[in-house]
Amino acid sequence: RVTIIGGGPAGLSAAIYAARAGLKPVVVAPPMGGQLQGKGVDVENYPGLFNVTGPAVVSLMRQQAIAYGATFEADVVVGIDASERPMKVKTNSSLIETHSIVVATGAESNWLNVKGEYEMRGGGVSSCATCDGHIYRGKHVLVVGGGDTAMEDALVLARTSESVTVIHRRDTFRASKVLAQRVSEHPSISIKWNTVVSEILGKSLSSPTSDSENVDLDAPAEMVVSGAVLKDVYTGEETKVDVDAVFVAIGH
Repeated sequence: RVTIIGGGPAGLSAAIYAARAGLKPVVVAPPMGGQLQGKGVDVENYPGLFNVTGPAVVSLMRQQAIAYGATFEADVVVGIDASERPMKVKTNSSLIETHSIVVATGAESNWLNVKGEYEMRGGGVSSCATCDGHIYRGKHVLVVGGGDTAMEDALVLARTSESVTVIHRRDTFRASKVLAQRVSEHPSISIKWNTVVSEILGKSLSSPTSDSENVDLDAPAEMVVSGAVLKDVYTGEETKVDVDAVFVAIGH
């Protein structure tokens, strides 16, 4: 009777309440995703939760919802028809008829909107350190931002990356004191204050050749991050740095 779109804390809370009310909710969401699901460090700012990670919290929420009768469909919603009852929720693989719809899709990451960023998303530009950080084990990465998310990303990446450089446009972090202190004192993390990223540089991962009949010669070569141009916000001076990935953590 109730379809909930989104599998984060809001969607799962709705699922628990709806299930307890006997409404037989269906939660439609990808199996991986959501800000809390991608939080690889401990959840420290919620009362009653201690020494537990974001994915663990989401897992417990799912178990609780399932225990009360909620069901889950691991898919993405591509359309909603609310012109008649029951309403219809269309996913990539199914059509769900429902009496009520709860939209709990969360927020979308903010981006820098600089040259090279869009073109290399998935090729070294990311907004999820927990999702993509393991790819850059032993490599040099940038984290852009000064809030809690940026601090958490930097700490997650510092576990496996050769070096992590935090780029922040101000001279102090907006993050909570405890996270900012951990980042400042970490031996693998350096900080560039009063600095912004003005361009993300890339290189071709592979070049099309005429030797293969299966290669589309008109298709652009795939690009991956090879560096970034950093600009001092006061002097305007620009410097190039060699990095393998840029993680954007400037809010949602």
